[in-house]
Amino acid sequence: MVTRLAVLSVPFVVTLLFIGPLPVSAFGSESGDQTFLPPTWAVQHDVACKVPTGKVDDASCDVDAVEQANSDQLHSILHELMNTTYFRLISISLEGKCKYWDKSISEAKCTAQTPVNPFAAAAANIPPPPQEKSQCSLDTGGTKVPAKEEEPELEEKDPYEDVDLDDDDDDEDDDFDDDDEDEDESPNFNPLKYFSRYTKTTDKVDMEISSREQATLELEPCDNASLPDFWLDMCRNIPTNSSDYVNLMLNPERWTGYNGSHVWNAIYHENCFEKMGDLEEMCYEERVLYRLLSGMHASINIHISLNYFPPSKRHNRSDWAPNVQRFMDQYGTRPERIKNLHFAFLVLLRSLRKAAPYLYNYPFSLGDGVEDRRTQRMVQRLLDSHLMTSCGQVFEAFDESLMFREEEGGATTQARLKAQWKGVFHNISTVMDCISCQKCKLHGKIQLLGMGTALKILLLPEQLIAASLTRPELVALFNTLAKFSHAIRSVPILAQQFLQFQRSYRTEILSEQLRSSENSAAPPPPSVSSLPPPSASASFSSSSSFFSPSNTVKVPVDVALDSAMAALAAAGMAGRIPEAEEDVLVDGLLARDEDLLLLARHYAPNSPDRFLRHAARRARTGAIGRGPRSVSAPPAPPAPVVDAVVIGGGLAGLSAALTMLDRGGRVVLLEKQGHLGGNSAWASSGVNAVDVNNTASGDSVDAFTADTVKGAGRGDNPLIPVLTSGSVDALAWLRGRLSEHLSLDLVGQMGGHSFPRTHRPSSGLAGSAMIFAIQKQLDKYAQEREPRLQLMKWTKATKLLTDESGAVVGVKWEVVGPPSAVKEGRPMASGEVYASNVLIATGGYASDYTEDSLLKEHRPDLLKYATTNNKGTTGDGHKLALAVGAKGVDLDDVQVHPTGFFNPRDPDNKVKTLCAEILRGEGGVLLDSKGHRFANELGTRDYVTGRMIQQEPQTLKFALVMNEATARKAETHIGLYTKKGLITKFETLEELAKWDYWGMFVTEKSLQQALKKYDEDAEKGIDSFGKKFFHNVPYNTNGPFYVGIVTPVIHYCMGGIAIDPEGQVLDKDMQPIPGLHAAGEVIGGLHGQNRLGGNALSECVVFGRKIGLSLPVGGGSEAGTPSISEPAVEAKGGESAGGGARKVTWEEMKKHTTEESCWVVINDKVYDFTNFLDEHPAGAEAILRFGGQDGTEIFEAIHTPEMLEDFTP
Repeated sequence: MVTRLAVLSVPFVVTLLFIGPLPVSAFGSESGDQTFLPPTWAVQHDVACKVPTGKVDDASCDVDAVEQANSDQLHSILHELMNTTYFRLISISLEGKCKYWDKSISEAKCTAQTPVNPFAAAAANIPPPPQEKSQCSLDTGGTKVPAKEEEPELEEKDPYEDVDLDDDDDDEDDDFDDDDEDEDESPNFNPLKYFSRYTKTTDKVDMEISSREQATLELEPCDNASLPDFWLDMCRNIPTNSSDYVNLMLNPERWTGYNGSHVWNAIYHENCFEKMGDLEEMCYEERVLYRLLSGMHASINIHISLNYFPPSKRHNRSDWAPNVQRFMDQYGTRPERIKNLHFAFLVLLRSLRKAAPYLYNYPFSLGDGVEDRRTQRMVQRLLDSHLMTSCGQVFEAFDESLMFREEEGGATTQARLKAQWKGVFHNISTVMDCISCQKCKLHGKIQLLGMGTALKILLLPEQLIAASLTRPELVALFNTLAKFSHAIRSVPILAQQFLQFQRSYRTEILSEQLRSSENSAAPPPPSVSSLPPPSASASFSSSSSFFSPSNTVKVPVDVALDSAMAALAAAGMAGRIPEAEEDVLVDGLLARDEDLLLLARHYAPNSPDRFLRHAARRARTGAIGRGPRSVSAPPAPPAPVVDAVVIGGGLAGLSAALTMLDRGGRVVLLEKQGHLGGNSAWASSGVNAVDVNNTASGDSVDAFTADTVKGAGRGDNPLIPVLTSGSVDALAWLRGRLSEHLSLDLVGQMGGHSFPRTHRPSSGLAGSAMIFAIQKQLDKYAQEREPRLQLMKWTKATKLLTDESGAVVGVKWEVVGPPSAVKEGRPMASGEVYASNVLIATGGYASDYTEDSLLKEHRPDLLKYATTNNKGTTGDGHKLALAVGAKGVDLDDVQVHPTGFFNPRDPDNKVKTLCAEILRGEGGVLLDSKGHRFANELGTRDYVTGRMIQQEPQTLKFALVMNEATARKAETHIGLYTKKGLITKFETLEELAKWDYWGMFVTEKSLQQALKKYDEDAEKGIDSFGKKFFHNVPYNTNGPFYVGIVTPVIHYCMGGIAIDPEGQVLDKDMQPIPGLHAAGEVIGGLHGQNRLGGNALSECVVFGRKIGLSLPVGGGSEAGTPSISEPAVEAKGGESAGGGARKVTWEEMKKHTTEESCWVVINDKVYDFTNFLDEHPAGAEAILRFGGQDGTEIFEAIHTPEMLEDFTP
């Protein structure tokens, strides 16, 4: 008797649907056998077999989408990929000892009977084994392609032909693959007596491993569920080694005669789960694990059914043949099991998507250059499949962020759930060692290792993925994905084979079932004695089920109506159909609308989702008109009054607006804050562009493209060339059109760039300087006698207006902000504005910590980090576009910048000052608390952040050290950060060694050694981290030094709204939404997994300009200003503190330091900034800090003198 295993000290509340015993006919069609003996059993299945349709549970796509993507692209790539040397060789330990059963019990219980052969009469004797090597044994030799198996010449007999099995015997062919978890063996039955020779395992596997591998196996487990590395040991109970490789092509998955029911019994409900209800009562995490295991189980079963009967000369079988009856017994009436296979497939695809930046350039190398390049290209082709219309949805259908949410039960409860969940997976992994069939163990372990690898990728922070994966895990992941893909593809094939074989000798049975389906929703299978005469008139199709009749089945009206109403009710309760459409369809069904009845009879019983889609489509066009209500088209919108509405006053929106105005266009610009600039005004490092006039630089558009593609980590995409080639024109426009107030006279090199191409001004910060220059030009348009620019600050867009075709025709808006945003005596305003086109340029969502934020929805793990974004960066534009059907792209790709300043005087402030990347670009060095370098400072942001997390996971605080030469190159930044108290200057190395940041072991000598090693590496031209560019060296140890504390911060959202290369927003079918465009950080897909520093401002100018140049102008009102209720918002300059040339004493200045009255001295003049506090891009606090004081030094560190032109001293 098998002992129940204790798994967890705290019961893990997981419930699994009990998978009951299945019928056990072993009949199957036989390839090449032209003589079919009539079977003695009746047809057991309805012709319209139940099939998985509709939504894949716990995922965001349907079965059709999965099967189409698999059929169109994925299966063929995976099949080819598995034939490469890299992916057909795997090292995995098969010698683990079973901890739960002793050998005698294991061997006795785990031995299977041979399958029934329906063609042979019962015989008295057990045949000898068909070949010397058991079908459970492994071929481990070499990499050669497996030769076709041949029968031993001395054995002409089918080894499965003469097995003596009583008709009354209930023993089943319970392979490891079988769905049966119950056995009803006689206590006196000893299968070893008859079948031990069929279940012997292979010779011993060489178990020698290196000392390093042994040390790895003995590492402490990751037990702290609150740490980011908790999931690193997900696969620890599936050990691998480097001394023994198995060729998977020599060991295909097929029937072996092994009975693994005790193993599945332990996995499902003896060992790993406590039964406490049904599937609907499980929590999300429990369902995920159950569906993964069920999907793996289904894949194994399907492959066994595909390759069940071995080659036989007697039966003219030259290859393995399927057992289609076995497949139908298991899945003919259980489509939910196939759906779980779809779910598991989606989970693995999502893990590939998340790991794509690491995998895309991974060297899948075994030393054969040609083969290695071929393998890498195929992997890249697979990873790029998400760009295809038919495949994009399936790579994002599973959302791992829904797992282990702290708000559901609190951190303590979730930590316990994590530990139990991982413990269950570890126990299941251990159970695999109780499989005594080596081939079964091999395939079971590989698929479990593949799923464990996928889960590890999904649950780990992105920065830990690269360092966490081993070659065997990658091989297992790709092989498991290929197995699931092949199983999904094989389901309709097996079902069709079942149908064809039945038709070959029992067509009359099928005809009878088709006729009886009109009288009964679920007719019983006919008995053999009552079968009607044969008929050859039945016609079949496999379009909407495994197989179903076409032009034959007539569904009764009542059945069709009931199915249709049930589908409609379910969709309505789930909120998947608008209330107005639901009303029309309900009324139409009750009134027996002819159109709806026709749809219901042909779609509703078997394809309710398709019925709803077609019915809703008819309702929207007003074609359903027999009910008491009908859908009427909305009234046509008013004619457009302007050429474009620009939502967002950052660099992208301003660039587009100025470009359109220069072409004669009419523009309304909405900005929800009291100032222009958005996050662009905070960008300090510069704008990336190829300067074609500077031939000495060696830079080119191709080089810029290569750098951006490499940084993105996801291969080419059509938006990158638009950015890189467009940067040439963008730089010329900035230097030409804005030359009155902007001078980009400096250029530097930032991380991830192979050439210096980051342009910035020598006075002021790049972003604010560009915003100011554009704003001065816009002011001129706003002051025209009949202005073509309507600037509406403190105004938020609340809805996109569309016509009946779905085209965007305008914007609904409302005034937000302080009382000063509204004219005296007037209530808060709202209204609508109609336009020929709408441009969304609202930035990202990296400052939205609210309950309904996109950050919380897609990256809740990042909520613990501070941000460098201003308070207006809340994803408004994303939500507007998604509401009209736009497609979201890479919304979980949020960039964590490695260097935001940590201010010891204000440690809890959620908004950090960005430490400009130019400081590292000009030679700044990163050191940990022990005074050690740990990364290439010029590496990509995700790389540097990942190294930080590995180096100081608890504190995440690091020192940025700069020498005098570096400080001079970044003089503007150093001055600003020093004034803010974020950078400290130390005159000598001795003083630096006494800095409070360092740990107790840092000394002057240890710092000297670290900097000396850096200088030596600079002379060599490369260091141990791969750094090749060393600017402003040598560091020398004489001083002075400029240092600050930096920490990772949320900085940028690479994900966003899908657009085409022209800037048009795309819907979920990747088709343009008429009238809607997007530019700047709001778009997704351009930067991939990682944005290179300086590309943000480039993106804004390039795409803003491109859209501004492409939109038609002249479509607005011919005369007068737009008919808009304008909110009274304008920036008010400061008034003279004393009026005229009155002298103001410092004693009087001290009275003006609050929000009610804030005066600041700049260049010996007093400015009243009271009414500007709420409009200041950096917030009121930045000005109030200098209230009543002289702010000249800090002002000049950030701004140009022209900034004060709007203020009267």
